[in-house]
Amino acid sequence: MVKQTVVKKNGTLMLSGISGADILALLKTKHCKDAIVPECKNGETWGARDLLKLDAWVLCRTYSPLTTIGYEIKTSRQDFEHDQKWTGYLDLCHVFYFVCPAGLIRATDLPQRVGIIWASKDRLFTKRKAERVEPDVEKLNRLLIYVLMSRTQIVADMYEVHKDQQVDKLKELRDVTEYANERKELAHFVRGHIRSIYDQVTDKARKFESREDNIERFRKSLEQLGITWNSEESRWLETSRVENEIYALKKTIDERTLWSMKSIGKSLIETANTIEGIRNTPKGGEE
Repeated sequence: MVKQTVVKKNGTLMLSGISGADILALLKTKHCKDAIVPECKNGETWGARDLLKLDAWVLCRTYSPLTTIGYEIKTSRQDFEHDQKWTGYLDLCHVFYFVCPAGLIRATDLPQRVGIIWASKDRLFTKRKAERVEPDVEKLNRLLIYVLMSRTQIVADMYEVHKDQQVDKLKELRDVTEYANERKELAHFVRGHIRSIYDQVTDKARKFESREDNIERFRKSLEQLGITWNSEESRWLETSRVENEIYALKKTIDERTLWSMKSIGKSLIETANTIEGIRNTPKGGEE
């Protein structure tokens, strides 16, 4: 079962903080291209004893087939359970829905033909689709006459009425285009940012590989000197052991040995220079 919370808004307690006005606004958005009549009565108001009033009634903008929708909005379980009039709404429309905060009304609470729509703060979700049933023609006609007489304005030119809507559609098209351009620019920025990050990671990986090569060469050099070193071992004891072995190796070479090595090096340089001079002397003593 969906968990519900009670929120106080403008002095009124509401389930999940969703009011009837909030739900009606969502229905108006849903039927922005249809004829929607809030608080729609089912006929003339004078002297009527069986007067009913739908929270919203919709005439869909289509002839194939002609479709009318009735909506009853509930934000309280108590209100739903005490409502005895809603069955009279079934004869006034082709399909009928209860609209409520999510979880307030369940499928087991209503007959199969009645639809249920759950509402959140910013969207409507059809929990169960209503079955289409032909309404009572006489009762529907009474409602249509009420709508025509009391809730509409007769105009000479219907296209004049829709001029503002056409302008709104152009504005909407421009807004959509601007939004698409913004998304395109954002995508370009994201691609550039990702490319920059990729280059940075690649550069770091290249430096890491070079460092690994240097470490491997150093390890092999130590191995030739008889010193073993595990480059993957990062403990202090391992580092200290290698340092001690290198220091001990240095101590085995005394000053005399170093002097002899330098003397041998000097002699090798002089010998190399003599050989180079002989090679550069022309044959036969000719210049």
